[in-house]
Amino acid sequence: MPDRDKLVSGLEKRAPEFLRVITQVYNDDVTGRLVRLLRHFAERFPERRQVSVLRAPGRVNLIGEHTDYNGLPVLPMAIDHDMLVAFSPREDLEVRVTNPEFPDRSFRIEEKIPSFETGDWGNYVKAGVQGIVDEIGGAEGLRGFDACYFGDVPVGAGLSSSSTLVVASAMAVIGSSGLELEPLALAERMAQAEWYVGTQGGGMDHAVCILSEKGKALKIDFFPLRVKPVGIPAGYTIVIANSMVIADKTKNARMKYNRRPAECKAATAMLVKKLGLDKEKILRLGDIYFLLGRERTRAALEETFTQHRYFKTEIAEFLGISLLEVNSGIFTTKAGDLIEEPADGTRIGDRARHIVSEAARVEDSVKAVEAGDGETFGRLMNESHESCRGLYKISHPALDELVAVAREAGSAGSRLTGAGYGGCTVHLVPDSKVEHVLSSLKSRYFGDAINHYPEAAERYRRIPERTLLALRPSGGARVLF
Repeated sequence: MPDRDKLVSGLEKRAPEFLRVITQVYNDDVTGRLVRLLRHFAERFPERRQVSVLRAPGRVNLIGEHTDYNGLPVLPMAIDHDMLVAFSPREDLEVRVTNPEFPDRSFRIEEKIPSFETGDWGNYVKAGVQGIVDEIGGAEGLRGFDACYFGDVPVGAGLSSSSTLVVASAMAVIGSSGLELEPLALAERMAQAEWYVGTQGGGMDHAVCILSEKGKALKIDFFPLRVKPVGIPAGYTIVIANSMVIADKTKNARMKYNRRPAECKAATAMLVKKLGLDKEKILRLGDIYFLLGRERTRAALEETFTQHRYFKTEIAEFLGISLLEVNSGIFTTKAGDLIEEPADGTRIGDRARHIVSEAARVEDSVKAVEAGDGETFGRLMNESHESCRGLYKISHPALDELVAVAREAGSAGSRLTGAGYGGCTVHLVPDSKVEHVLSSLKSRYFGDAINHYPEAAERYRRIPERTLLALRPSGGARVLF
C-alpha cells in the first residue's frame, strides 16, 4: 500500500509512472482531483500514512433503457467522471467514511448491517459492504476501513452516481481485507447489493462500471452476465446534457421507478398464461423474447394486451389467481413494500412493447456501431427516445426539449438516458458539429428553456459546471494506486 505523502508528491510532479496509470483509464487529466482527495484524507485521518486509491466510474447508457432487469441487452459506456476513494484498512470491523458533500458516517460490518434513514448517502456505502458480506457468507475474514470519498458524477442526473458509491465501497472492503473477487462475479453481486437501498434495478450500472475498457462501449447481456466491448463509430463524439431536473431517489420516487419492473413482471405472467408457456422457466420478458424471437414476440404482445389499461383485479382475473397473490407475487418490492396502482390502472401492454422494441434496437445498434454506421445508430437512438417517452412514460418535458434542440443543431441521435423522470440526455454528434450542438444547447436550453423549471434553473445558477459534457469512453473500476 503506497505511502500517502509520496503519492501526493508524485502526482503533483506528474511523475511518468503515475501518469502512465492515469492514461490507461482516463481520457482527461485527473491528477488535481487525486491530490485534493489525498489531502482531504490526510486532514480527516492524519494517523493513516498508508493509503490506496480506487475509482468507480459513472456511466451513460447509449441505448437500451430499462431492458436490463428484463433480461435483455444494453449498450452503455463508462465515463471519466467517477467516485474516487482513498482508503486505509483497519484492524477491526469499523467503517469510517467522509465525503465533502455529505455528513460523515460510520458503522460496523456484521452479517446484517442495519440501514441508516431512507435517502442517506451512507446506505450506498453499506450496500456495497453488505454485498461482500453476502458474497463470502458472513463478516469473518473482513476488515473495516477509513476512507475519503470524492465524486464528480452529478447526483440525480441518471449517470449512476449511486452505483459508483456501491461499487467503490465494495472494492474498499475487498482491498482492505486482502480478498480477490473476479470482476464478472463482483458485477453480478453488486447488482443485487443495490437492492439494499430499495431500488429494484438491473445489473447494467455495475457491469459497465466494473468491466469497461477505455475507448469502448459495452454490450451487456444478462442471466448470465456477459459483456462484449464495442467501439464508437469513428468521427462521432458522445455529448451529455444534464437537464438539472433531479431524478431523485426519495421513497415516493423509488416507488414510481419500481412500478416499471412490476408492470413488466405482470406482462410476463400474462404472456406466459396466454401462450401456455412454462412459468417455472419463463421469468422475464427477455426469456420470451429469446424463446420466440423478435417478430413472434411482437405478435404475441398484440394478441395478449387488447386493453389500453389494466387494473390489478383484471390482472388477477386474467391469471386466475387472487388479488392478494397479484400484490404479493408481482406488486411487492424486494424490500417488502407494496406498489400501489395508479387511479386509472397500468399500461402493461405499452410497457412490454417498449421493452421488446428497445431490445431489438440494441441488437441493431451493435450491428450499426460495428459497421461504423453512425447514421443508423443515431436513428435508433431517436426511436428509443420516442418509445421511452410514449410507451414507457419515463421522459420529462425538460428532456424532450434538450432532445429537440440537439437534433435541430445537428446531432445524429438524441435520447434520454438513465432511469428517466429527469437527469440527462445523450447525443451522438458528428465531430464537425460538436461545437454547434454544445452552443445551441447552452443558449436555447440553459439560457432560456430551463426557466420553465424553476428548481432546475436555480440549481443551474448555483452549479453550472458539468451540465454539458463531450466524452469518450473511459476505463472501468480499478485500484489505481
